[in-house]
Amino acid sequence: MRILALLGLALAQEPTIYQLSGMVLSASTGEPIPYVSIHITGTRRGGIANADGFYSLPVLRSDTLLFSAIGYKRARFIVADYLKAYTGDTTEGFLYAINYLTEDTIELPPVRITAIQSPEALKAAILNIPLESQSFVARENVSPELIAYFIQNLPADPQERIKIAQQRYRDLYYERTLRPTYPIIDPIAVYRLVEYLAQRARVKREKLYDYWRDD
Repeated sequence: MRILALLGLALAQEPTIYQLSGMVLSASTGEPIPYVSIHITGTRRGGIANADGFYSLPVLRSDTLLFSAIGYKRARFIVADYLKAYTGDTTEGFLYAINYLTEDTIELPPVRITAIQSPEALKAAILNIPLESQSFVARENVSPELIAYFIQNLPADPQERIKIAQQRYRDLYYERTLRPTYPIIDPIAVYRLVEYLAQRARVKREKLYDYWRDD
């Protein structure tokens, strides 16, 4: 009888791991909140609710869950406190809960509205800004002395050297494929251009496709 009593007591004890399943709803509308992030504080465990706000993950009695979503305030869920108020059967290791998140109010800084009424007026106002005011922030943040110090003391970046070499290689082979330009006001250049065009026309006209030449 004592063995049976101990066995019944062991079976009646609550499990140490629970499978917590629930829904995350908006406190104001009651609508499901999709893709809520659920993190168990102090651990690397957690999960994400699906598009319908449903989630299910294993938890311990000592766990504290943190629910967070964009546009809502964070909410904590303490498993131990929830078990004290839970009215369902906890001996099988399954828990069910409904979690509510409150919308978070974000205050934006004030916006100053100007009297500019057309894109043309805005363009004119931008063009009329003095150059001194445009470079004022740059002069205040980085002084010429500091820039000179960086140039003299900082080593060259290997990636920067590679980019410079690639740019020089590209410029070299890009310019080699360009035809030379001849200014019209130079008579020698005009003569060379006419001679070049005549030679190209003569070669094109007298070109022979002789594949059996010995030379």
